[in-house]
Amino acid sequence: MKKLVRFLKWGLLAPLGLCLGLVHAQGFPIKPIKIVVPFGPGGSGDITARAFGQYLEAQFKQGVVIENKAGANGILGTEAVKNAPADGYTLLLTTNTTLAANLSLYKKVPYEPLKDFEHLGQFGTAASVAMVSKDSGIRTPADLTAYAKANPGKVFFGHYNSASQMTAEMFKVKTGAPMTGIPYKSIGSALQDFYGGQLQVLFLEYLPAMAHIDNPKATAIGVTGATRFKPWPNVPAIGETYPGYELGFFLGLAAPAGTPPDVVKKLDGAIASALKDEGFLARLAQLGLEPSKVSKAEYPRFIQSEITRWAQVIKDAGIKPE
Repeated sequence: MKKLVRFLKWGLLAPLGLCLGLVHAQGFPIKPIKIVVPFGPGGSGDITARAFGQYLEAQFKQGVVIENKAGANGILGTEAVKNAPADGYTLLLTTNTTLAANLSLYKKVPYEPLKDFEHLGQFGTAASVAMVSKDSGIRTPADLTAYAKANPGKVFFGHYNSASQMTAEMFKVKTGAPMTGIPYKSIGSALQDFYGGQLQVLFLEYLPAMAHIDNPKATAIGVTGATRFKPWPNVPAIGETYPGYELGFFLGLAAPAGTPPDVVKKLDGAIASALKDEGFLARLAQLGLEPSKVSKAEYPRFIQSEITRWAQVIKDAGIKPE
């Protein structure tokens, strides 16, 4: 008799639990969504997250809050989302730094990119720009190489995140140019020393580079992507001079592992529709982002390939994990 009661109890409750799960997914979202950006405000990732947040608000008729949780090269914010409830209400703005480079830059990282997250999609990819002082007389990537070799120990580059560091380190590897990296806590302090003459070169992402491309004290000598930037057709790709040099960054969105499949599907659909929306695409273009061509099915393989690629770049640069 007791077995029969237990059977009836759980037999009746199981469908109820299933129904509640379906109701949860179908009603999603019923409260504001938070997107955690694991870096400070004002960067490409932050602005992309805010643009997508505005799109989500219009689509879901719910508020979207952007939380900047910077620290430890993006590790703090990434770990916070890993440990958040897997209900679709806490999302993570992802980058090559957090998903790939950090695994080789640090001995211990408190998350596994492909295990601890449900990767919802990629917004796009972009590249950086090598900037030098106009007074230096350097006008091309080859000029920078020659100048560095003629002045060993006198060429310094600033870096404030993994993108600004690795693009310069890869330049050193491909060219043999002796340059010394100086770490900075922010792009602002690096720019201050660049214009003050303490730094001879800076590799800036497209967005901050836009604000300095016309500065009479600076010259853009090359972009780090495979092709030239459309707005600056006269600035060559570094790979045109040094074949094999190509290093950009990507931006995507993830949720904690275990997020309900129907919620994931709804968020996946929002990203896919955003990448067809003229207003959102125009915003990406302003940031120098090329809309993603990586499908949902291909995305995990893409992330794994980035982990492998960044590990090789960091190894070639002789950087030891902290």
